[in-house]
Amino acid sequence: MRVLDPQQIDDPSLLASHAPLIAFSRHAASEIANVSTRLQLLQCGEQLFPLSINDGDEAAANSYVVSPLTTYIRYASYELAQIGRPWLSWPLQQLLRGISHWLQQAELDRLVQVNNWLLSTNLYPPDWQGGEIATLTRFLCSQFPRHAIGLRSLNRFSNAQLIDRMLACGYVAIPSRQVYLFDGRAGQQSAFLQRHNTRLDATLLRNAGYRCLPGEQLQQDDYPRLAQLYRQLYLEKYSPLNPQFTADWLYHGQRDGWLQLCALQNSDGRLDGIVGWFANSHILTAPIVGYDTALPQKLGLYRQLTQLCLQRAANEGKLLNFSSGAADFKRRRGGVAEIEYSMLYVRHLPPARQRAWHVLGRLLHGIGIPLMRRLKL
Repeated sequence: MRVLDPQQIDDPSLLASHAPLIAFSRHAASEIANVSTRLQLLQCGEQLFPLSINDGDEAAANSYVVSPLTTYIRYASYELAQIGRPWLSWPLQQLLRGISHWLQQAELDRLVQVNNWLLSTNLYPPDWQGGEIATLTRFLCSQFPRHAIGLRSLNRFSNAQLIDRMLACGYVAIPSRQVYLFDGRAGQQSAFLQRHNTRLDATLLRNAGYRCLPGEQLQQDDYPRLAQLYRQLYLEKYSPLNPQFTADWLYHGQRDGWLQLCALQNSDGRLDGIVGWFANSHILTAPIVGYDTALPQKLGLYRQLTQLCLQRAANEGKLLNFSSGAADFKRRRGGVAEIEYSMLYVRHLPPARQRAWHVLGRLLHGIGIPLMRRLKL
């Protein structure tokens, strides 16, 4: 087990077997405008994982993909403001303000995260069930004695065995959000394809007049437009705390093979929508979704992009982890809610820092999860 600097890897066998990951680790972090982190690689037996390292002194606006303070304070505060229920959001906002300084003092952002692809949803190799999690944890604690050790994007449907092994090793389960899963393993017989809304979306996609342009056919000068479409939805309509992916990041992801893009092109050749998939042999997720929000809503661009995702999951016989947000929309199309967790190991840290993580976990289990389920977030 060892930590590798991706810039210095010259082993031909590693370069051949892990080319997309090594390429990602060499430049991806610098091409996300609001992400500040150091990316290394963790070699663990036959597995190689991206390792993000944060010392806690990065910019306050660091995206949630590397900053727990952004996840649990800044982003949570933003989401509460969108609920539209002052009787509920006001006391919760006060609670966040009350614990914000304390959590900052506890250095929540001093953190090493295993398998962090800097995406909304990380995917874990299906053949990695954490059998060596105790050895991995001891190794990382020896290498980073002042950092918490974390893994994001785990849920019990996809990662039950891994979660249980981490709990047995002393990890703390911190709820993060509610995600929506579409099980496409039955292929064209998958239940979500039979839903009324899904059938309507399939008809819309067929008749809307858009061409689905695969990433291999995109030209380099298309990428600024694609970045703009993502920005219009995820940053301007949702939150600037989402990862601010640049045109270079999209281009390199498609070129290096770890991101698969598809654009909706109208009859005049203009690109009006974009979806980008990140996948392994069992699971598919869509960290990139965007469309021209200035166009009429009746075009149903988000519906069409969603349908592309559902069709791909069924065609490939995979589980689609469709992340969080647009909860009612996803439920109507057969999405099943699952609570997502970050797992944190903090036993090697000073008691005050351990307490902060444990208290945060209890608050989110006691308040966060019931609210997510009750409000169907």
